[in-house]
This record gives sequence, structure tokens and C-alpha cells, in this order.
Amino acid sequence: MRTPGGGSLPIKEFLKRLYEEYQNDAVPDSAAALSYYFVFSLFPFLFFLATLTAYLPLGNTVDTLLDRMRTVVPSQAMGLIDEHIRALVNKPRPSLLTFGLLITVYSASRGVDALRKALNLAYDVKESRSFWQTELLAIGMTVGGSLLGVLVVAGLVAGGYAGFWLARDLGVGTEYVFVWTWLRWPVTAAVIMLAGGVSYYLLPDVRQKFKYITPGSVAGTLIWLGTTWGFGQYVAHFGSYNVTYGSIGGVIVLMTWFYMSGFIFVMGGEVNAILEHASPAGKRQGARAEGEKAPPPEERPSAMPAGATSHATVAERSTGGPNPENPGS
Repeated sequence: MRTPGGGSLPIKEFLKRLYEEYQNDAVPDSAAALSYYFVFSLFPFLFFLATLTAYLPLGNTVDTLLDRMRTVVPSQAMGLIDEHIRALVNKPRPSLLTFGLLITVYSASRGVDALRKALNLAYDVKESRSFWQTELLAIGMTVGGSLLGVLVVAGLVAGGYAGFWLARDLGVGTEYVFVWTWLRWPVTAAVIMLAGGVSYYLLPDVRQKFKYITPGSVAGTLIWLGTTWGFGQYVAHFGSYNVTYGSIGGVIVLMTWFYMSGFIFVMGGEVNAILEHASPAGKRQGARAEGEKAPPPEERPSAMPAGATSHATVAERSTGGPNPENPGS
């Protein structure tokens, strides 16, 4: 496997390192935390999005957005989202610049901030930016993601209408509708890959060049699309969440989908970090920039990641041997 900046990493060694990082960085725990923060952030995010679209001349953008979401979100979870966002849209929108809406944006940014912490763990760096910097970063990413979503949906709407008008005049309206229906999938994948690339670039506390296409963003996007489709089919044909969980079945489906999504994109960050650390021109593990000396192991987050206490003490993980102050450990 080729690494960025030259060099290679055997597949067997790559998989070994990926499994080690999966364990040491407690990826399942990070994904579980992310699923909670995503659910916590979802409806404030939708509220902000619905309020934002009310001030833009984009027509039925919310309906188009929901139609786009239905292609990837499991049906039971989509029913829950659809119900709440329509309730928000049908209510009179408050002024965009209100204190309540600012709180809403802050709440929606918690999922982004949780992803930042998980990616820092992937690169094995402690956060050096100030509290205000990380908060502004999370809020900026949330607002930027909202604007990106609105602009993409608006582009799909405008492009669809303009293309259909032109195709109808050329006598290929039926063929255009067929092509446009399938073209939306690569557009969706491209937007998700862009969001992943920006997240992997801005969120971890490391210095790097922006790359739209990275191994983590490509693998994460493709695996996420396939997993989402498979989970949607399972929920629609085999799952019995409503029987098992009753009225909160839709919430459980949504949290499960968020868990899988968080897991996949955190692992995408791990892939990028492993390949960069293995590259001769890349950063060392624990370093923030190329050529920078990495701090001692005991000063890195990996010295005692979540869930590692059952394997070794802090001293053992740092020095490779038993703790002299506690030989029985």
C-alpha cells in the first residue's frame, strides 16, 4: 500500500496497525459518544437549517433536502426526522439573529467537537488550541456544513430544472430524468467526501495540507454508503425495532445508524493517520508537523487511552515494562 509522500506499507502491517489503533484509541467508545452527540445535535441542526432556508430564495429546499436524505437514511429514522423538521418548518420562524438560535447552533456543534477529540486521538496529539479556538472551529464547521448542504440542494434543484428544460427542448426528457436520478448518487458521494476531507484537515490539532481525496475520506465515503444501504435494507425487511423497543424504535434506529456512521469516519481518520505516520515524509506519531520531534510516549494521549487499563498501567504503556513502583501491576 502506497503512503502519502512516497514509501509503502505492506497490507498485513497496515491491518495490524489499524487493529492496534482500533483497540488503543477505543474507537467503539468514541463512536458511541459520537452517536449520542449526533442525536443531541441533529434537531438543533435541522432547526438552524430550516430557519436559514426561510431567508433564501430557494423554493421548497427543505422538501428537496428531505428527499435527498431519504436515499441514505433508514426509513424508520427518516420518519422521525421528517416529522420533527416539518413541525419546525410549519411554525413561524424567529429572527435569524436571536439568542435562542445561537444556543441552537452551539448545541448542533457538539457532534463536530466530539469528532475533533476522536481525530486528535487518532494522531496521538493533545489539544494545544485554546478553548475559544476549538469552540469557534466547531461552530464554524457546523454553520459551514449547513451552508454547504443548502447550496448543494439548491444546485441540484436549479440544475435539475435547467437540465430538464434543455432536455425537453432537445426531445430527450425521459432519458435526462433517468440519468439525473442516478447522477445524484455520485453528487451525494462527492459532497460527503468533501465534508470528510475538510473534517480530517481542520479538526485534528496537526498541521497538514488540504487534500480533497485521501484514503480515509474515499474509504469512509464508500463504506458509509454501502453500510447505510445495507442497514436500511435490514431495517426495512428484517429488523423489528418497533416490536422490541416500542415507540422509541425510530430513535434506536437513528442512534444505531449514527453509531455506524461515527465508527466509519473515525476509522477513516485512523487510516489517514497510520499512512501518514508510516510515510518517510510524514509526521511522526504524536507530532503536529513534519520534521517536529514527537513528545515522549508518556505525554501523549495513547499513554492511557480509554479502555486500556485492563491491558497495562500508564507506566507499562510508556516504558514497555512493569511499573517499578508497583511490580505486581
